[in-house]
Amino acid sequence: MFPRLRVAFGGMRAASAVRPSLVSLPRARPALLHVATRPTPKPSPGLFARLCSGAAHVETSYSSALQYMHWIYASGFLTVMGTVLASQQTTGPTFLGTKGQTKGKLMLIHKSFAVILTALVVPRIALRALSKAPTALPGSMPEHLAANLSHAAFYGFMLFMPATGIAMGYYGGKGVPFFGVYTFPGKADKTKEDGQFAGSMFKWHKWAGSYLWYLPPIHVAAALQHYFRGHAIFSRIVPGLAK
Repeated sequence: MFPRLRVAFGGMRAASAVRPSLVSLPRARPALLHVATRPTPKPSPGLFARLCSGAAHVETSYSSALQYMHWIYASGFLTVMGTVLASQQTTGPTFLGTKGQTKGKLMLIHKSFAVILTALVVPRIALRALSKAPTALPGSMPEHLAANLSHAAFYGFMLFMPATGIAMGYYGGKGVPFFGVYTFPGKADKTKEDGQFAGSMFKWHKWAGSYLWYLPPIHVAAALQHYFRGHAIFSRIVPGLAK
């Protein structure tokens, strides 16, 4: 009996010697396991996509300088247009004096504010070109096209109206007055051709001005329809409103 037990015990020891121990198994390398479970990296967005997404999250209104410039220019536009309209509607004496005196004072204000707007043309365009604009408001393609065309028309009038007005005053020889404290001189040796050219500039100035009347109402109506549709239109352009 005992020899058999020794044989069986010896066989178990031999089998255990042949079978590898779990403790002796080589451990998996942590680096290999880390590589196997590492997620596939996502491709980095392109430069254009990053710029667009950044602008969409950051730019919600125009710069403060451009906001103030917008309202300064709007006030000047309304003043030069209102004084011309008042001069055209003057048919007799007013609190400013006789019919001729009233027209003269109104046109003095008109030309003086036009000088201010002329001086602000270059800073106005530079601010618009260098400042980041907020993302476009929701709307259809025709709406965005109409908005771009109306803004382009405003910039066209900013350049055309002062150019024709100054040319009219200079080549006409009278110059351009500024609130009665100074007059930008006109051409001293004015010729007949200069007078004809000044007359042409007056006609072009008056013709373009007749179309300028349509732009401010269209601009205001477009802003109001954005407002009633729930778009943040005024916080983009009114100083301090976004805060």
